[in-house]
Order: sequence, then structure tokens, then C-alpha cells
Amino acid sequence: MIELVRLLAVVCAMGLGFAVPAWADEPLHGQVIGVVGGGVITLVDARQREHQLRLAFIDAPERGQPFADEAQSALSAMVLGRQVTAQIRGRHQDGIAIVEVVEPHGHVVNLELVRRGLAWRDYFDAQNQPDRERYQSALSEAQRARQGLWSQDRVEAPRDFRARVSQHMRWWLYAVAGLAGFTVLGLVFSVYDKQISAWIERQDQITKESAEAYRQARINAEAEQAERDRTREIGDQEMDRLAAERRRREPT
Repeated sequence: MIELVRLLAVVCAMGLGFAVPAWADEPLHGQVIGVVGGGVITLVDARQREHQLRLAFIDAPERGQPFADEAQSALSAMVLGRQVTAQIRGRHQDGIAIVEVVEPHGHVVNLELVRRGLAWRDYFDAQNQPDRERYQSALSEAQRARQGLWSQDRVEAPRDFRARVSQHMRWWLYAVAGLAGFTVLGLVFSVYDKQISAWIERQDQITKESAEAYRQARINAEAEQAERDRTREIGDQEMDRLAAERRRREPT
């Protein structure tokens, strides 16, 4: 009976383990040694292991967008060189951990960036309802106060900016590929110009010779036909003469 109870306890524990969301990993504690843009940090833990982390639930302006530098500066001021806690909330498709970062004063850095108008709120399916409401509240607060991004008349979401830049890049690559193709053709023609010209001349000569041969053959055929017609006419005349001669000699 005791063994059965232990077995059931183990099974329940395993079931609970599988039910725990993917972001229930142990928090990371360490010093931030690098900041990239307004949404990626590098953290070194107590065992001197480096972790590249992406901030969860937000989308910071891309380089080239308004307030991109301000977002990076604000993130650096809050965490760079400081001891922070990073709670893992998931994994990006490239394997990088997605985290919420708590700075030494207890503020959630992700929320602060949204509240200051330096990042968009980014939706995440696994985000629970209280977190959704917190981030939505921070976003609404920034919009009402026209903070950061929201001080502009026209605001472009970073994901839309990335899509537009990607489209322009594709068209640029197509243009470069087309120009490269024309350049290669030009080089080929320049290298083989004499050979190509000679080949074209030979083809022209062959065409002319074929046309002349056809014309001469036609002339010869017409001459032979005319000779046959003349011979036939002479023969008909001779036969008519002989017939007339025969009729004269017949007795009346």
C-alpha cells in the first residue's frame, strides 16, 4: 500500500511538472554587460556564463526609427553594469530566452519602457491576463501622455518597419542581380566579340550562298522547261507537215 501511494505521488509530481509552463525556469541572476537596441541584453551569471536575452512582451524601435536611440539609452541606464533578475517567459524561434527583467529598485524594465513610450506592447499568447492588463495599462498611459513614440503624428510599428525594410531590400537585391546579369552579358560580348561577329558573318554568307544557289537552280529549271517546250513544238510542227504530205499523195 505504501509503495502504491509513493507511485501515485511520483506520477502526480510528473504530471505537475509537465503542466508547468515553459517559462517556469529558474530566474537568472547576474550583471548586465551589454545592451543591443532597446530589447536585447547580455547577462553574466555568478558562474561567469553569458546569456543573451530578449525582453518579453515589448517591441522596441529598430535602428533608423524615431526614438531607437532613446530606447537603447533608457534600457542602458536601467540595467547596464547592474545586478538584475531575469525571469524567463519563453523562447524565441532562434533559441534566445525571452525574459522580464527586474532592475535593482524592483521595477520591471519591460513595463518601464512601455510606460515611457519607448517600446510597443508585443502580444504573447502565453501571457496571463494580469500581465496583459499591466502592459495594456502602461501602453494606454504613455499614449494619453504622448510620451516618446506617441508624441509623433504618425507612428510606425517596428514590425511594420522591418517588413518595409525587408521589402525594399528584396527589390534592391533584384536590381543588383539584374545589373550583374547585364554586366556579365556585356563581359561575354566584349570577350567573344570577334568570334561572335565572325560567326554572324559566316551565317550571313551561308544564307546568301543558299539564296544564290536556289536562284540559279530555278533559272536552270526554267531554261530546261523552255527547251523541252520548244522541242515539243518543233516535233508537233514536223508531225503536222508529214500528215499534210501524206494526204497530198493519197489518190483522189
